[in-house]
Amino acid sequence: MELSKSDLISGRKFITGKWYPVYVVNFFSNDLAHIPVSEWKSDDGSDLGVLGFEFRADNTLTVTNSSTGTVIEGDWKQTDYLEYEWNVTEFDDLPESQFLKNVKKLMVVEGVLAFSIGFLTIALQKEKE
Repeated sequence: MELSKSDLISGRKFITGKWYPVYVVNFFSNDLAHIPVSEWKSDDGSDLGVLGFEFRADNTLTVTNSSTGTVIEGDWKQTDYLEYEWNVTEFDDLPESQFLKNVKKLMVVEGVLAFSIGFLTIALQKEKE
């Protein structure tokens, strides 16, 4: 699909800003409930709420982890009307696979950005402008 100039402007306006995880959907659940990120803990006890994604108008992005102080730089592009792709150098060490394609693909679903990690979908909500 060829995106028009107005599609790209609209898409850039939509994604530019700071986004934070708000809920997780586990596709193995019976009801596909939206689980708040505060309830989805990693092995070290932190939740996904420590992550932040800042998409800038120049197609660069920063991913931060406030619990570890980690900052990862990358880039993004719009691939379709309601789809984007993000990339960070950490992905370069991973073999190409459907898993990696799903992680890198951002979809607009019900006003949030979402990406998949295996059987989980992580929903990101934009910080108020």
